[in-house]
Amino acid sequence: MISINADNQVNMVEVEREHLQHFKTKIILKLNRKIGTRNARNKPFFTYLRDHMEDILIGKPQVLDQIAKKIKGAYGITFEDKLSRKTSLYKELIKIFNYNSFVTSYPPAKWGAYQLVSKLNVNVCPYCNRQYTFMVINDDPLDKGKTRARLDHFYDKATYPYLATSLYNLIPCCNICNSDLKGTDDFTIDTHLHPYVEEFGQHFKFGIDMLDKNKLRPGDTSQIDYLFGKGDEFEIVIRDTCTDPILRQKVKNNVQVFKIKELYNHHKDHVLDLIRKKVVYSESQVDELYNRYSGQLFSSREDVIQMITSNYVRNENLDKKVLAKITQDICEELKLYIV
Repeated sequence: MISINADNQVNMVEVEREHLQHFKTKIILKLNRKIGTRNARNKPFFTYLRDHMEDILIGKPQVLDQIAKKIKGAYGITFEDKLSRKTSLYKELIKIFNYNSFVTSYPPAKWGAYQLVSKLNVNVCPYCNRQYTFMVINDDPLDKGKTRARLDHFYDKATYPYLATSLYNLIPCCNICNSDLKGTDDFTIDTHLHPYVEEFGQHFKFGIDMLDKNKLRPGDTSQIDYLFGKGDEFEIVIRDTCTDPILRQKVKNNVQVFKIKELYNHHKDHVLDLIRKKVVYSESQVDELYNRYSGQLFSSREDVIQMITSNYVRNENLDKKVLAKITQDICEELKLYIV
């Protein structure tokens, strides 16, 4: 729903370098042993993996998609059912691309899941924008308390075991989106939004629809007081102004898998709070606060709005706080504040 590293504050070149350095040599050695075995089965396939190791490990999502299609088409290798996952080839790939070792590495003295999550600095789930994904580690060997973002495999690692350790296939997200909702669903960049590639953006926005259509039209603030304390009178919807049918379908698929509409309709209190703040803080009061405290508390009028809404209202900041996307969209639709 929102992009990872939208503000380009993360040095992805450095992250790619560390990820590649950690995996490349070890995996190539394992593949060479397979290739060098007399009468080795799947030797062309293993050779392809070895020769494209850098693309596999740090290739962008579009590159990973090409690799997955090449392997399925040219080598006829796929693991889309339980029977195929019992084969020796599948078990070999699990060992070669040792994701389990990477994800369980702790304490984080070497490159592992904790280091990756820390470097990416993803503090809000990109799939739902509802849950924080802060990381907590400690140096006390007697204290086992720790937490970090889950790492979802955009291309399911059961179906694509050779992409299990691919950097741009590892999406830091919340446990609800990763385990409870997405699970092993078959995602590709052709069918779903990839947080490193796309987001809802300006074409898909949260809005309010009255259950009784005669009481308030979208964007009409003349009867806005009608909503006070009456969250059951409206529903939160997603408005679509997209002209690209492929993008529209991908958004629809994401919304369905991650139950965006259902879950966001549990946040009606957040919308009601925004409406109340509109009444308390008029446009003139926003200007007055800015003029009074400019240079002290606020460096821009936007800072005042951020304080009032308790959230960010710029696209590049949507990954900094939960519910930032809906805050931005509702403020715009109901003309609560003009940034």
